Amino acid sequence: MQKNTSSIARDTQPAWRSTNSVIDRSEESVSLLRQSAVLGGIVGEIGGALIGTVTGSLTMELTGTLMGFTAGIILGALVGILVGMVVGQAAGTGGGPSIGAYTGMGIGALLGAIFGFLTPDSIRFSPILLRTPVLERLAESRFETIAFFAFLLCILGTGVGVWVAGKNYRPGK
Repeated sequence: MQKNTSSIARDTQPAWRSTNSVIDRSEESVSLLRQSAVLGGIVGEIGGALIGTVTGSLTMELTGTLMGFTAGIILGALVGILVGMVVGQAAGTGGGPSIGAYTGMGIGALLGAIFGFLTPDSIRFSPILLRTPVLERLAESRFETIAFFAFLLCILGTGVGVWVAGKNYRPGK
């Protein structure tokens, strides 16, 4: 009666181990998604701050530059977290930077189109009131605003996707 472990066939023992490894893999993927979201948020904030500051500086006023900086940090954090999570899921540890780049590009453009569509008219018409020639042309209609946001967040999403997927990449797995 004390032969409990020896009476179990050796074929079933690896099955139990593989069941445990499935649990370990799911915990690893949750950890990978969490790390990807945090890194994506950090990289998104930095990249968003740079893109927002450069875009805000086109107004040639300190207020416009600071508003661009603030909007860049907020949008960069949101886009960075979302792109980081999607890239962490899509690329995993074996995808590499190219999968991260294309995933980030698509998600960034999609989020940019959504943010551009949801931009209120009061914000959209502010470059026209400030009479900034470059931004005035990009804010004339809703279509130009959507295209502008989609372009800028596509650039941001590509950078975040490359960075996150490159950090997660483990060759040979």
